Amino acid sequence: MDVDDENLPITAQTDWWHASVSFPGGTVTPAAAQALASALGDQRFHFLRKDGGLRLRTERSAADLLDRLVADQQVSGWVGGIYEPETEAFGGREGMDIAHDVFCADSPAALAETGGPGARERSVLLLAALIRSAGLDPFEAGDVWTKLGALRPPVTPPVGPARDRAVAAMRRLMNADAALRPDAEPGWAERVTAFDAAGRHLRRHAADGRLIRGLRAVLAHHAIFAFNRAGVPVGEQAATAWMGRQVAFVADQAADVSTHRSASPDPNLTRMETTVTPVTDPAELRGSLVNRLIDSGHLRTPAVIDAFRSTERHEFLPGVDLQKAYIEDAVPTKHDETGEMISCISAPSIVATQLEQLGAQPGHKVLEAGAATGYSARLLGRLVAPGGHVWTVDVDQDLVDGANKNLAQAGASNVTAVLADGAAGLPERAPFDRIQFTVGAGDVPVKILDQLAPGGRLVLPMRIRGSISRSFAFERDGDTWRTVSCEMATFVPLRKGVCDDVYTLVRLEGEGNVRLETFSEQEVDRDAIRTVLDQQQAKVYTGVKFRQGDPWEWLYLYLASVLPNGLSRLPGQRPGFTPHFGWGSMAALSGDTLAYLTIREGEDDTGRFWEIGVIGHGSRAAELADQVATEIREWDEGWGNTAPEPTFRMAVGDARDQLTSAETRFVIDKTYSRLVVDWKRKG
Repeated sequence: MDVDDENLPITAQTDWWHASVSFPGGTVTPAAAQALASALGDQRFHFLRKDGGLRLRTERSAADLLDRLVADQQVSGWVGGIYEPETEAFGGREGMDIAHDVFCADSPAALAETGGPGARERSVLLLAALIRSAGLDPFEAGDVWTKLGALRPPVTPPVGPARDRAVAAMRRLMNADAALRPDAEPGWAERVTAFDAAGRHLRRHAADGRLIRGLRAVLAHHAIFAFNRAGVPVGEQAATAWMGRQVAFVADQAADVSTHRSASPDPNLTRMETTVTPVTDPAELRGSLVNRLIDSGHLRTPAVIDAFRSTERHEFLPGVDLQKAYIEDAVPTKHDETGEMISCISAPSIVATQLEQLGAQPGHKVLEAGAATGYSARLLGRLVAPGGHVWTVDVDQDLVDGANKNLAQAGASNVTAVLADGAAGLPERAPFDRIQFTVGAGDVPVKILDQLAPGGRLVLPMRIRGSISRSFAFERDGDTWRTVSCEMATFVPLRKGVCDDVYTLVRLEGEGNVRLETFSEQEVDRDAIRTVLDQQQAKVYTGVKFRQGDPWEWLYLYLASVLPNGLSRLPGQRPGFTPHFGWGSMAALSGDTLAYLTIREGEDDTGRFWEIGVIGHGSRAAELADQVATEIREWDEGWGNTAPEPTFRMAVGDARDQLTSAETRFVIDKTYSRLVVDWKRKG
């Protein structure tokens, strides 16, 4: 394989054209799927099923053919967008190339077969070929299914003969040679070949250390996408994963799992006889969610755990699939006219983290900024009962009305949703014992500080500089404020009010889909920066090594503190752009110049490592790249990932002058506040 001047593999780049396609009735019907598959027959494409429609990616623009399908009423509409491949999840850039080959080989038939029988069984046959050719032993194969199951909803296993029949059916498919399937559809052999080749390529990449994620984790991600393309519901995916684990790990059956293709002439698609069913009891789903959050450390105190156990999250997500309501993911609840999400119900772990930070007690009066669907406010209502009350505010009447409806149906008599600007608070209801923001801010909303009672606490997700944000729990310390908790978190920003946290997304011109997040406090020439990646680069490596599992959190915080414009997210892909993660990179900004983080891989006596580098573009490319590299070396020498975690102090108004620090670089002045990072050096 060709490599570049830093010994990084050069892989084929495809700038996939992307569209979100919707269908009449909100469902991809077999007729519509056949029509779309036929229209796309002259080019490579792949797709993902999402929200009743498709996320379509093609080698060439499909705008004209989608317009024709709209005119024919096969498609109700489509919206163009930016394709963001899950490069990290599939093992890096080379792993993503392998995945794209599989996607494109499988997609035409998978789309055309929409609604047909045997989708799950075909998927198992193909995935068995993938896992087998990857060289996994029986227990490693079982671990792939276990990893898949951990990402799906829980299931209720069958017992007795029903269990035996289910596992036996799964075992037959896992051991069958998919290529020998009789009376297969046209193109089946090519699909099997593609999955088999992908497994072999992934095996070689893993052996050579060229995957940035474990082989079994990558294979589990392939399983998710294969089942999705086939239209297999999440519940059936969970049941199948359970059966795959049983085949591998039940003591009297493990020896039956083959690592070679069997000569069975009958890998048929008779539907697996199984009574393994997805959990549909909300109480069981909720219990499973709570247990996961306890195990991960997001839920710690008995009161917050009880609130989670007794609050039905799905009741605050009407119209959303029951199981989706209880997985670890945010659920969008409102978008603006461009399709940008402007309100959501946060992922359960984020909700849990903030409630633990807040420490609400019975009898407290609480103000929440960001009502969304009312779910978080309902949890707060349980925490402050008896005797307490929660006011939750939002800037959109429809969100307030929806939250009040959900809260009333849940019987939350001590919670009220109000139309108001969270940054201005509710002075008529003050003082509050606790104030919580479930939306992000670029600065401290000073008007709400006087609405906090003595001994009160403010939980605020606030940006440091640029894209780097943390959720702070502030308490008064004389005329200033100190943190009692600080967690890494990013939230949908405040809108419409006195602390409207507006950012500008700058799309970089030229090939690819790279764009840059910029914020009002950053000094950046947004017009000039659009073409910056077309200018000659200046590259420098730092000598600072990261190893598997090392967090980037503290380096980001350090650079956000010491660089005048902080760090901005720079997601996307394009030829010649070599970010430090598959999704993109973090970049320092200065006028018409940016410098983004990159890595190169190596190995020493300790093992595999990734050395951090900086690539600059623009009129001051070399200067800015050197500045960032110097700061990275300074961080590594003085702090690194082994220093004590920092604490934070904050002040507003005249009290800002009271806050100083021995390390002046850790004093961050904003329009209304001063933030000081107290960060001891290591050793």
